[in-house]
Amino acid sequence: MPTWSLVVPTYNRRDVLLRTLPLAFRQTVPPIQAVIVDSSDDWQVTRDAVQALAAKHPEIRLDYLQAVTPSSATQRNQGVEQAIGDIVVMIDDDSFLYPDYVERLLAVYAADTRGVLAGVNGVNVPAIPDTQATAELARKADNQEKVRGLRDRVREYRLGRWISSHILFQDMHTLFLKYEGERNLTIPQDFAHLDVTPMTFMSGHGLSIRRDIALAEPLDRSLRYYAALEDLDASYRYGRHGLLLRANDAKLHHFEVAGGRVKRRTATTFQLLNMLVFLKRNADRPQVWLAPYRRMLWRRLLSETIKDAVSHRWDFPQAKGVLGAMRAWRQVWQIPTKDLDQWYPGYQRWILDRH
Repeated sequence: MPTWSLVVPTYNRRDVLLRTLPLAFRQTVPPIQAVIVDSSDDWQVTRDAVQALAAKHPEIRLDYLQAVTPSSATQRNQGVEQAIGDIVVMIDDDSFLYPDYVERLLAVYAADTRGVLAGVNGVNVPAIPDTQATAELARKADNQEKVRGLRDRVREYRLGRWISSHILFQDMHTLFLKYEGERNLTIPQDFAHLDVTPMTFMSGHGLSIRRDIALAEPLDRSLRYYAALEDLDASYRYGRHGLLLRANDAKLHHFEVAGGRVKRRTATTFQLLNMLVFLKRNADRPQVWLAPYRRMLWRRLLSETIKDAVSHRWDFPQAKGVLGAMRAWRQVWQIPTKDLDQWYPGYQRWILDRH
């Protein structure tokens, strides 16, 4: 099997990181390297605690780095640049891996005799592999059992799935405007014996990618303050280089621990403006995508208003976030693409300071 390096960006989450890493270190096929990129103010304290954990696994090289730029996208890029494995496995600092998660990913790579595979994702499951690891940790409010249960019941029905995807934008394929069209979703015969599903996008809480492709297609460097949709954009670009597959028997649990960097309103605004950045930077003819993008803004306004109301958020923060993007998109659009890396971080900072 190919070798692999673990890459984990983190920020002010020492408690959960120290519970996540032991499960990654104890994989049935352990990493040859773990790269932790920390943007916390007291990152040295967490580094010392992680070094104590890693001492129990001397076969794993530990690179604990202070983040050059505090952003999940740029921290992942920094980690990839430091990685030495054939495969890079990127997880969030609250992704709890089942013991054979990476072994099952690597089995898919091992079946790639013709070099047609770019990346492999796993499956996020409700069950936690080690309940003791999550004891006393709080989840984000929207991930309470009652909310998840209602969503899952709605999706049991065909109409419910359509509403969830096309009205409420609870699907990657409606959230993201595919500026290079549809990807090839056929499974080559090489992988017919494996339980795999073709994918267009991979989730950043547990994706794997060949290191050379990750270096060729870094996460968008302009997303310095909130990197919403960065994993969809990067994995969509990974598809330029080969097939993306989901290993259906590779399981993890993304806990989504409480405590975010930005408010709902701001997060929604950034998600929509980031999508415009992706179009400007990566589409062959960005101007062709302006009309679909503007239509999406109006559809998202309806969607986020409904979701706010259903969740009894009577100040409608997510709907206000869409309105913020409606007011701001023209400023992003008029910036030359070559200037985005310098200009857009400052604009994100300005939006954060206002909210």
